Amino acid sequence: MSYFDNNATTPLHPNAHEVFVKALSESWANPSSPYRLGAQLRASLEICREEISSIFGVSHDEVVFTSGATEANNSVFFALSRSSSSSDRVLLSPFEHPSVTDAAEYWFPKRVDFLRAQPDGTICISELEDYLRISTPPVLVSIMAASNESGVVQPWKEAAVICKSHGIHFHCDSTQLIGKKNVKGLSLCSSFISSAHKFGGPKGVGWLMGKCFSPFLIGGQQEKGMRGGTENFAAVSSSHAAFLAVENSCIDTSELAAIRDRFEHQMLKLFPDLKIIGCGARRLWNTSLMIMPDFENFRWVGKLDKLGFQVSTGSACSTSKFGGSPLATALNLSDIESRRLVRVSSYFSNSSADWAALLSAFDKTFMELQEESRDSAVISL
Repeated sequence: MSYFDNNATTPLHPNAHEVFVKALSESWANPSSPYRLGAQLRASLEICREEISSIFGVSHDEVVFTSGATEANNSVFFALSRSSSSSDRVLLSPFEHPSVTDAAEYWFPKRVDFLRAQPDGTICISELEDYLRISTPPVLVSIMAASNESGVVQPWKEAAVICKSHGIHFHCDSTQLIGKKNVKGLSLCSSFISSAHKFGGPKGVGWLMGKCFSPFLIGGQQEKGMRGGTENFAAVSSSHAAFLAVENSCIDTSELAAIRDRFEHQMLKLFPDLKIIGCGARRLWNTSLMIMPDFENFRWVGKLDKLGFQVSTGSACSTSKFGGSPLATALNLSDIESRRLVRVSSYFSNSSADWAALLSAFDKTFMELQEESRDSAVISL
């Protein structure tokens, strides 16, 4: 099996697995309990928080452990809505994850504005500057660090500086960035988030980092009253271990990007009518979003899966019953183009040989799909 859907989720890192299993068997007490075992877990939990805050350049009190990115994103919009008036607006990039756009539209109904998309899959930073100068300033601007669909990296640092100069809360969904690129500069954001299963940690745990939060889960004093409920120590400690493993790996991602680029170059040779989204912009080293020249994406995904390769039609939260692709809408892709989107997303464990094998699998899949199409045409006659 060759897994190429790492923007959806990643395998559990061995370090994270070891910590997780050990915590389940040995560190099962409640961190809020007054006896020694509880106090030990409380101390270990705070060590995790302290080390995470130090790496990201925020204070200890500015790290809140959550159930993941969706909860973290929702909590930011909930908190801002509580301190806003009924006329206050928010401004988003057109590429945001549904946990951002849906939360914004829920807590700020009919008060959500969007920046325009550029053809390369980025936003225009000068448009943001013009918007803040000419329009009534929004209470919040949210721009993702990197697209889960295309891997395109947005100018989030520049946006953070601009918003700070205007006194506007800048939120950054950094879910795809953390664990793949240097996290330096995220402390410029008013708030930013992570989801552990995107960088080798377990599912069901994430981090909300930044300032100016209101309590968003009521009924306990955990997480300094911000998020009530017994802390999931096994998940938190495992996410911490996964992140440290990635941060300390010293892997040259430029080499991994070069392998991805060679794959795309060979794909264009195989399929001259192939289109690669965001190829002219800065992208994560692991992601390739392609508009296939023929056949719907679910057919490609199914055939490749049978050959032992897992790829995606795009965002895992935008497939089947979950709705359409935010990127396809933002870039005004036709319905046919949208239904031909295939995303390949690698991770550190994918080798050059894996990419080469995937290329061959695409070639074989195309021939099989063509043969099926010819057979169907004959039958219809």
